This record gives sequence, C-alpha cells and structure tokens, in this order.
Amino acid sequence: MIIKENELLNPQDYPEEQRALVEDFNQRIKRCTGVVTGIGKEYHTIWIVRIDDLSMSLYRSTGENTTRGAVEIGQRFGSFDRFILEYTNRYVVDRIESIQHDTAPEVVLDRIKNGDLYTVDYMRMSDDGNISYHQMAFALAGEPGEAENFLLAYRDIDKSIRRHIADKRYLREQLDIVEALSRDYYNIFKVDLVTGDVVILKLDGYVTKGMDKPSDKIYPYDVLYRQYVKDRVYIEDQPAMIEAMSIDTVRAKLQEVEEYVSSYRVMDRGEVHYYQFTYLPINPHNLNSGILAGFKNVDDIVESAKERETLETLAHMDIMTGILNRGSGERKVIDALANGREGMFCIMDIDSFKTINDSYGHDVGDKVIRGIADIIKTSFRDNDILFRLGGDEYAVFAHGVTDVESGHVIVERVFEKIGSMEIPELSGHEVTISVGGAFATSGERHDFEDLYRKADKCVYDSKAQKGCTLVFYGAD
Repeated sequence: MIIKENELLNPQDYPEEQRALVEDFNQRIKRCTGVVTGIGKEYHTIWIVRIDDLSMSLYRSTGENTTRGAVEIGQRFGSFDRFILEYTNRYVVDRIESIQHDTAPEVVLDRIKNGDLYTVDYMRMSDDGNISYHQMAFALAGEPGEAENFLLAYRDIDKSIRRHIADKRYLREQLDIVEALSRDYYNIFKVDLVTGDVVILKLDGYVTKGMDKPSDKIYPYDVLYRQYVKDRVYIEDQPAMIEAMSIDTVRAKLQEVEEYVSSYRVMDRGEVHYYQFTYLPINPHNLNSGILAGFKNVDDIVESAKERETLETLAHMDIMTGILNRGSGERKVIDALANGREGMFCIMDIDSFKTINDSYGHDVGDKVIRGIADIIKTSFRDNDILFRLGGDEYAVFAHGVTDVESGHVIVERVFEKIGSMEIPELSGHEVTISVGGAFATSGERHDFEDLYRKADKCVYDSKAQKGCTLVFYGAD
C-alpha cells in the first residue's frame, strides 16, 4: 500500500528517542510518493506491484482513457505475471511475443533496479475495436535496494506518436504492415474509411497537386483521389479508376479480401507508365480502425523495350506471384460460366499464415505466397484459370473437371508438392492449406457469386481439420 504525503507520521507524536526513525520513515515515503506523483501527471492508470510475490493492487485510474476490461483483468488475477500474459493476449496487436518478453518480471526488475524509468511502446486495441499507440512504464516505488514495490503505469501516446509518424525507423519498429509497404511503395497514406480523412505517412514520389510532406495535416480522400486520377491517370483509364479507388469500392473490396490490389496506367510527359495501388486494413477485423494505401511505379519490373511493349498484361497480373490478380481472374471465370463452360472452382487458403509472418518475418511469408503460387501453376493446365484473391488466398477454375474423384486427384497433387516445398528459413515449419471446392456442371446456369460462396464455405469446413484438406460443397 502507498501512503500519500498528507498521511505522513508526525514525529512530535512519538517519544524523542523514536523521532529520528519517524523522520527517516517519512523521507522514504516522500521519495516513494514523489515517484507516484511524477508518473501520475502523464499516466492514466497506475498499479502497485510487490517485488517479493508480484501481487498487484490498483493505485489509481482516471477511467476516461482506461480500458475497463484491462482493469478487470488486473483485479481478477491479482498477479503481475498472469496479468501481463492476459493483457497482452487480449489488447496488444503488434509484436505480442516481443512485448511479453520485454514485460516479463525478471526483465522489468533488471531494467528498473538502478532507479531508471523503463517504458515499452505498443499498439493496443480497445474493447470497441479501435487501435491506438500506448505505453507501459515501470519504476521502483522508492530508492534502489530499499523499494518493496514497483509501479506499472499506462498512458495513451497516440498524439505524440503521430507527430513522429514520418520517421521511417519508427514506422519499422511500430507497424509491420507499413514496413512491408515501405519496401516497395513510394507513397503511403493512412485512410479513415468512416470520416474520409487521409494522413500522409510516406511521400517519396509525385502524387498530385497540393500535397505536402508527411505530417499531421488531414486531407479529404474524396477530393484527393479524384484530383490524382485527373492529374495522373491515363485518360482512357480514368473512368475505371474513379470507380476502383472510390471509398465505397475500397470498403466493399476489403470486406471480401485482406488486400485490394490493382494496376493502372499513368501519363507523364507524353509517356505511358504503369502503376499499382494496394489497400490494406490496419485491423482486418475492424475496417473502422483505418486502412493503409500504397502507390508505386512498376515500370522497373520491365527489363527491356520488348517487355515494355507487352506490359499491358500487367494490368491483369498479381505482381508478387505472376498469376492473374483477383479482378482479372474473376472476369475470366464469369465469362466461362456465361459461355456454359463446366468446371471445378476451388478457393485455397494458407493455414495460420499470420503465424508464419509473425514468427519468421514478412520476407519469408512472401516466399511462402510465391512458392504456393508456383505449385498451383505447375499442378493445373495452361487453359485453367488461376488467380490470387489477395493476401494468402488463391482461386482456380479447372475446365472440364466435374466430379469429386477427379477433383481430389488434382488437388492432392498440390498437397504433395506443398509437403515437399523447401524454404530453409522456415526451419522445418510445416506449411498447409485449406481448400474448398464447388462444381459448375452442364444443364444448370451458374452464378459466380454463388459458386464463390459455396467454395468459401467449404474452406471454413476444411480448416476444422488438420493438415492439407479439401472439402467439396455438397459432398459427404
């Protein structure tokens, strides 16, 4: 328990021979109180933790910025190590294992043993699904070597973080998704799908008139993207891009896929260049948390003038894997169905892909995505329609395959090749996929959306089983 300064003992209430002890006690209390008071000016929630048994008690909480559930966790478990485990699993959304290591009791006590203030920054998701930058702070509640308690304090640092959002080193430390985009994309923006506000995170290339370097300045998305299309996009592509980049289209696409990607042409000084945009949700489970938009020139993938002449295919290609992108693949399947073509439609999803990214890094995750795309290409025929849905999902329409037995034979080839796929950085980690399939047979009119819905449902059924698994719609 922490004694407040107005509760100090009065030496005059004690015998003269004990007053020196009382004064010494008061000095210790003042030092401890000073630590609490200093932290209390900036931190909205403070816990007192006993060093000997790690028991916790709530010292103060303003309630305004505090996640009520976090306080309830601390009161329920009452032990620092259990509280940290439960808190990070529930509220921390980036580098969870790293944060748990950095806040382990032995690490904390080692960092604060000399009286230093130890802080850990992270991204926290509140109970209502909003993400913000937060900080945990640790300090001894007293002098080094004498303190019986230490303090655990929390504060929201979102505003101060935004002041430094242009710092690429900070972005790499705080937001893995921005790091992934920063490797390839010249311009990156954060977009609020609710308000339509845009904040510039990175600006290394020309975008459109009136834009400035990364800062806290807010731009209206609707005005920004329309001006960009007018200024930069090839005139024949402008109507399609106005639709493709509208906030309603982006929101609808990201409700279906984790990554919305498309290519388009840009006119610059009389020359046509090829660009790509990518939209990614910061929190795939809550689009209201905001999304990131990246833009880049993709001319540099062309190695010769001859290749430049055939770059028109880029508008239909997924850049990472070399197979069709979602828009082009869907159009081809829709055309096939409209022309009465029979076939097997499959959706393939990599199991626990986030774990691969978190454990081995995004570079290794990219290798897995490309590796499986290569396996799918070699397992199906040239006239089959293969495309990437986005993120870690693929789709295939295999012409003329109309029965479960044939479908299993084909997909089992994919499973066998995935089992022997070699990516040294995975250190033996087994990569598996879940597949859902549905058939378009003659004599019936098939709608793509209905076919997609059936296959997608089977993917979820497939994920209930371990290993590479295939489930067909309507099959036992």
